[in-house]
Amino acid sequence: MSIFTVWLVLVIYMCLVWCLYRYLKNPAVVDVAWAGALTLSGLIFLFSHPVTLRTVILSTVLILWGSRLGIYLWYTRVRLGLVDKRYLTLSDGWKIAKPLGFFLNFQLQAVLALLISLPWYFTGKAHLSALTLLDYLGILIALVGLVGETLADQQLQNYKKNPNGPVCRAGLWQYSRHPNYFFEWLIWCGFSLFALTSWSGFIGLISPLILYLLMTKITGPMTEEGSIKSRGQAYLDYQKTTPMFFPVGWVVTQH
Repeated sequence: MSIFTVWLVLVIYMCLVWCLYRYLKNPAVVDVAWAGALTLSGLIFLFSHPVTLRTVILSTVLILWGSRLGIYLWYTRVRLGLVDKRYLTLSDGWKIAKPLGFFLNFQLQAVLALLISLPWYFTGKAHLSALTLLDYLGILIALVGLVGETLADQQLQNYKKNPNGPVCRAGLWQYSRHPNYFFEWLIWCGFSLFALTSWSGFIGLISPLILYLLMTKITGPMTEEGSIKSRGQAYLDYQKTTPMFFPVGWVVTQH
């Protein structure tokens, strides 16, 4: 199936998500839909070609990632009716009606989902029946990322239930201010390795690049802006001692 056709599928998919947002009055539904969009497009790319053992194994890894993230976001946010402060901050500056603004935002996310899922296009295009060394390495990296992201999410939820300070510094959160973002990025680095089995698969490396830019330049700063407003100096101190993205340990700063 062509990239254009998959984009049309994602356009329709996000239109349905927008309708759900209008019904629930919670734009955070798009976070759950994001995991679904990437999983859906990846599966379409994979199963547009003859099904092989490789297809089944790699699609299982993709479904494992997408279902875990989607269920987690639904259970901890949408189910509870929580509205992500990022969307409130984002929409406050719009000069157009919020429903229209979110419709356009959701369609932009459809385009981003298409670009980020490109590794799966090249993975399917390789027409391989058995796993390669790159596949094994990619699976290993993706599974490490999946375990790390799950652990980071659980540590954050435990902190929210029983805060032991103004800022979560439990476990992985003492080494990175966004360990969940880092491990999510690591997962897609692993997925991108699958694409390298195709001669043009290097184009799929755009996926982790886009994710890195989104997380460090847009989503991360927006989240931290809200954290500074709610936690004040405690979060500013956290920023001084802990890296934003890569979990490289405590940063020694001069005061």
